[in-house]
Order: sequence, then structure tokens, then C-alpha cells
Amino acid sequence: MEHSYNKKNKNILVRQIEKQDLELLRSWRNNPENCKYLTPIPHITEEAQKKWYTEYLKDKEQIIFAIEETEKLGRCVGSIALYNFKDSSVEVGKIMVGDPDAHGLHVALHALEAVMEVAVQHLGIKRFYLHVFKNNLPALITYKRAGFKKTSEEIKQNGEVEYRMEKDTY
Repeated sequence: MEHSYNKKNKNILVRQIEKQDLELLRSWRNNPENCKYLTPIPHITEEAQKKWYTEYLKDKEQIIFAIEETEKLGRCVGSIALYNFKDSSVEVGKIMVGDPDAHGLHVALHALEAVMEVAVQHLGIKRFYLHVFKNNLPALITYKRAGFKKTSEEIKQNGEVEYRMEKDTY
């Protein structure tokens, strides 16, 4: 969905994805190392990425943000999304810090906090939830630091354990 939500938090800025971000996002999503914990998808062509972006701008069911690291790198380093809106809850995820220079700078944590603040202030969200694989330790640490608590776990078809984590805003 096209939006104008921007939020600065410490060393990051979350903002609308723009056309100039598409090639970076595509290259990161096509890198298996960046996507080992994301839903598997086929290789993304330039044409497919442009088509996705056109459709995304019309999609009222999700809000995707570009993540810029503003202090050391001064560039787009990843993305994060809000989706599955229902009543006053939303799923937060599809977090990818694709720029290896941004690793270790707490980009995901600060982006997560910023996106949740936007959702509370502008969208009336009272509960956040997410899904994370048990073996994705960097993500688990980030989510715990952001105040998420494990509420359930499920064994997926591939045998991996996936946690559902939630955070209330009140």
C-alpha cells in the first residue's frame, strides 16, 4: 500500500518503499543467505519485481517499509512489513536486513520499534504478533528485546519448530 508513514528511531528511518529501492530489495531477496528464514519463493526477475511493486501499491492489506540506516551507512539496508490486519491486531514481519554492512547495528530492533509506534499512533493497533523459527537466534533475541513473548509453538512440515510471539501495547 502506498503510504506516507515515516518514523525515525535511533539510527534508522522507516519509510515508504520507492522505485529506486526495488533492485536492492530484489537482489537481497534472491540471496539465499538473506532468506533462509523467509517463505521460499522462486528467483525474482526484474520484470517480476516491477509487477509486484505495481500490485503492492494497490494492496490495502499490507504496509511495507524500507529501512534506512542513517548514522553510519546513510542508505537503505532492509525492509519490514505489517500485514494480516484484524480488528486492532496486526502481524509484523518479513524483516530482512539485506545489507551485510548493517549487521550488528541493531537495525532490525530499531525498525521494529519504529513500525510498531507508527501502527499504534496511526492505525490504532493494540496487539502485535509474529512467527519465528526456533533456530533463528538473532531474530528471537531482537523480538524479546522488543517485548514479545512466546505464546505457542508449532512443528512445521519440514520438522522445524516455529514460535508465535505476541506483544500488547496497553
